Amino acid sequence: MVRDFHDLYAAFAAFSTASAPSSSGGKAGKAGKADAVKKGGGKAGSNQGEKKGSEKGSNAGGKGKGNEKKGGGKAGNKGEKKGGEKGSSAPVDISILDIRVGKILRAEAHPEADGLYVSQIDVGEAAPRQIISGLRKFVAIEDMQDRNVVVVLNLKPAKMRGIMSNGMVLCASNEEHTKVDPLRPPAGAPLGEKVQFEGFDGEPIEVINPKKKLLEKLFPDLKTDASGVAVYKNSAFTLGSGTCVGFPSALVR
Repeated sequence: MVRDFHDLYAAFAAFSTASAPSSSGGKAGKAGKADAVKKGGGKAGSNQGEKKGSEKGSNAGGKGKGNEKKGGGKAGNKGEKKGGEKGSSAPVDISILDIRVGKILRAEAHPEADGLYVSQIDVGEAAPRQIISGLRKFVAIEDMQDRNVVVVLNLKPAKMRGIMSNGMVLCASNEEHTKVDPLRPPAGAPLGEKVQFEGFDGEPIEVINPKKKLLEKLFPDLKTDASGVAVYKNSAFTLGSGTCVGFPSALVR
């Protein structure tokens, strides 16, 4: 189900809130227990007599109880796989994000939100992506047009004031959030080129599930250095033609 946010910051707040644990595991466990008891009882009555039947019944019941716990884990894992998440033992680092070069083809003011732009961004795919950014109070609309940007592609799509957003423009921001400016890829970087990070060679997650709070684990290490180069744990946002930059000593969000 796609959620509808009133602005970009409400979307980030939602990304920070984990939902209550799924009850599917409990249901799976109860089903396993019921099936095990039923099978155990059936074997006892038809084949082995009361003693052996009770032994099998108790063993089946034990397995059913074991499955009650296992059911929860398996149900959870299936949910994660469907969402494109990596296993829980996989390290969470910048490689889980699919970050690419894009170009804003057209930016317009969001009709229902004073702080938002609705942009059509070419990221090297068959069609441009529609992405909403909270830049309207920081960047003039004429400076948004035909601008090359750095975009996260694998966030879960979300509605913001009734309009779908399918990605996020990465920006440099001061701590007070009074100065915000999109990161810039190096000149000549092809649209759709993937940003690389030395020492972080994992594959991106298919879809970043906001319930897992993965972005929040990355944010403390996303910054620009004293020369303005965007880095993750001192590893630069790197492309074939150079590095991505913003204003110096900023947060990257």
